[in-house]
Formats: sequence, structure tokens, C-alpha cells
Amino acid sequence: MRNFGETVRNLRSAQSLGLRETASLVGISPAYLSRIERNKENPPKPEIIKKIAKVLAADPDVLFRLSSNTDPDLVEFLHDSPAVLSMIRYIQTANFNEQEIQQIYDFTCNLRDE
Repeated sequence: MRNFGETVRNLRSAQSLGLRETASLVGISPAYLSRIERNKENPPKPEIIKKIAKVLAADPDVLFRLSSNTDPDLVEFLHDSPAVLSMIRYIQTANFNEQEIQQIYDFTCNLRDE
């Protein structure tokens, strides 16, 4: 997997956005964005990661994984939803594989569609 800065640069290039334009849309300086893309800066705060994801039409979860940060909205949700946290802990301790986790995800999505 690529690092955070390289991924941001690739996403920006894929959107044909210039460095200055992207920085302006995100609300940061072009110099700061350049340092992020060149891995001269640690990944930014979660609020900036969300803005970058929105501007670049990217999945914020991918950027959060690459940044080693966690979306504070998810943290708050987990704190407010003990059953979800218990389910995640169970999945972890039971050593579910990716296919089993995908099946749980698919099942829960289908519950909402019914």
C-alpha cells in the first residue's frame, strides 16, 4: 500500500487538480499540501483528512488507514454504541477472516434494504 502523501498526490493528479487549487479547496496552504505529498509532514489532523477526501472524491477510510489516524466520528459512534464495540471485539477475538467479515457486512446491509 502506498503512503499517505503519495496517495494524496495520485488522487489529486487523477482529478486533474493543481496543488494550489486543491490546497485552496481544502483550506490549507499550498506549501503545507506540498510537504504532505512529499512526506515531509506527518498526515494532517482528521478534519483536514476528511476535507482532502471530499475534495479528491476519495474514500476517507482509505486515507485514515494510511495516516494511522481514526475518524473521530467513528470513535464517537463506538463510544456511544457499546453493542457495536462488543461486536467488533468479538470479531477480533474470534479471528474472523475477511470473507466472514464481508458476509457480516453484506448481511447487515441487506437488513436495511428489506
